[in-house]
Amino acid sequence: MEALIRPEIGLMFWTITCFVLLALLLSRTAWKPLLQAVEERERAIKHDRNTAETARAEAEKLKAELDAKLAELKAEISRRLDEARVSAEKEKDILIEEARKSAGVIVEASRREIEAQKLDAARELKSKVAELSILAAERILLKQLDHRANTDLASKYLAELEKERPELKLGGE
Repeated sequence: MEALIRPEIGLMFWTITCFVLLALLLSRTAWKPLLQAVEERERAIKHDRNTAETARAEAEKLKAELDAKLAELKAEISRRLDEARVSAEKEKDILIEEARKSAGVIVEASRREIEAQKLDAARELKSKVAELSILAAERILLKQLDHRANTDLASKYLAELEKERPELKLGGE
């Protein structure tokens, strides 16, 4: 064991010489390409990282723009819906007003027609009453009856009239 602990000068010289030559040989042949590959890889990673950050920034910018456009579209849709509601309300009010006017015109025309029919019915009734009065007077004058006979005759003719035209009932039933 002591031999392992005690250094030999010749062995140390050759070991150090081989190590230095190997280090020089490796530095000229292997380390430069290895270091260049590591540096190139590092540059590529930095470039990819910068590209990713740029893309992320652009994506955030696009997202912000899209959010703004979406907000504008929502506001526009809301505004148009409100306009459509207002327009529909106005249209509804116009239609209701037109319907009321039409109904008023129809009611007024019906009222005039009813009044005209009432006047016609009254004229017809007056002419019938006049005609019946003349006929009754003729019969009364022809018979020259007394008061009781005249009353009976008038009652008889009124009863006949009520039978012929029930809508002209003169008695209180």
